Amino acid sequence: MKPITGMLLAASLALSFSAQALTLDYKGFYDRLDKLYQPGINRLKLVFYFKDRETGAPCRVNAGRILRHETAQPLLVGQQQQLLLPFDRDLRQNAAVIQVALENEPRCDFAMQIQAETLDQTRFSGDQLAEIRDQMNRLMRSYAGVGFGWLQPEVKGVTLSLVEGTKVSLEGEGSVPQSVDGKLMLTPEQLVGATLILSRPPRTLSPLM
Repeated sequence: MKPITGMLLAASLALSFSAQALTLDYKGFYDRLDKLYQPGINRLKLVFYFKDRETGAPCRVNAGRILRHETAQPLLVGQQQQLLLPFDRDLRQNAAVIQVALENEPRCDFAMQIQAETLDQTRFSGDQLAEIRDQMNRLMRSYAGVGFGWLQPEVKGVTLSLVEGTKVSLEGEGSVPQSVDGKLMLTPEQLVGATLILSRPPRTLSPLM
């Protein structure tokens, strides 16, 4: 992550927030991020964003900050309008809150998505997809709480969101899977004895229910 200059920090903190800005407790975000550090989970991340309920596209974040007592720090926002939150026990213990000003806020709903850390990966085997799928199921069961894991829908595979123009090929047995609307939906069983090869890393890799 690139460092933020002092000038950018000052500009971010100077942003004014209207009475309509959303205020969210940091505690809930921390408790969800904390589950990523349990044994057996090392390939996943959580993405927090706001989704337009009409179009399904991410809502634009006009401004954001994290408040702790009388101090504030900027809320970083990714290119896909995801909230890049720190994992900070001190913020949780000091009852920090997050303020977010959204474009078209009345149309926006909060969303959280489990994704895999692909690290510019372009080759995927069936065993790798099975590991990612199993970790996603383990994480989802932990969010359901003790005794309620059976209520969670099962993750059957993964959905790869492809960059436009990505070429898809297969090394080994089987036929080349076809993408639909820029998405490639796969189960590990489809790649038994084969490796999926992409010309570009996927934009995201999320659960297939």
